Amino acid sequence: MIMKKNINFNLFGLLLFVLFAFTSCEEAEQDVSPIISPDNKPMITISDFTGTALAGNTVIYTISFDKPIDRAVTFTPSIIGGTADESDFEALEPVTMQPYTTSVEFPVTLIQDYIVGPDKTLEIQLEILGVAEKYLVNPNAVIPPINLTFGMADPTLLIVNFAWNTEDDMDIVTWSDTNDYPSQLWGTGGATSANPEVDHAIWLSDPVGDYYVSIIDWDQEVTFNYTFTLGNPDGSTQTISGTWNPANAGNYVTDVGPGAWGNPALYRVLKVVNNGTSFVVTAL
Repeated sequence: MIMKKNINFNLFGLLLFVLFAFTSCEEAEQDVSPIISPDNKPMITISDFTGTALAGNTVIYTISFDKPIDRAVTFTPSIIGGTADESDFEALEPVTMQPYTTSVEFPVTLIQDYIVGPDKTLEIQLEILGVAEKYLVNPNAVIPPINLTFGMADPTLLIVNFAWNTEDDMDIVTWSDTNDYPSQLWGTGGATSANPEVDHAIWLSDPVGDYYVSIIDWDQEVTFNYTFTLGNPDGSTQTISGTWNPANAGNYVTDVGPGAWGNPALYRVLKVVNNGTSFVVTAL
């Protein structure tokens, strides 16, 4: 009986020794394993845009790392808010930070449609969508949204929008009567099937002098209310409203349209004075 107890005791002791040794080896291996610090991974910043953003221009943002890495990281944009719609900017594309670099440009190209209106806004969120790529940057890195406000003015010219309240197709043209170009058709951009019609033919760089905005008489004999909305180069806007009545056409100075159009009468309804630095627009 005594011998059996000793054998059991020895076996129990041997088992404890083996377990202790195994645990000690495992702890020793864990102690010498390197500790990975997030401090070795880059932080992310995006430059602020400080200029005046206008439709028709491209705004450039710069995405930066505070240290380079040996892998590429792709940033994918999405629209998360704002008053602008897809007609106001070109499709946003992902950009990739290449290995061993610390910056990449993210362009936002704004479209000028020459529709006069208030400033528009665009809120963009850049994200790292690749699961593996997310672990390449500092886990504390936060990518703030891009908030962009842009105006619809053009600093080089006068924008003319002509709207009316009937289903008829009305048109406008611009006319020049300066010393350099007396009595000459200047722009036909407002002769389409759109409502509002849009013209941007009178530039600050054009000869100093008088220009006119004329309603085309297509012999429709239609009375209608109209509104001209004007966008000045400095970003200010002006609204001129009135009523077109064919019975009063004789009150307006008349020019003659192109022969290809059948020589329609062109009635001057607005006067535009270009002094080379700004425009003064009055109703006639």
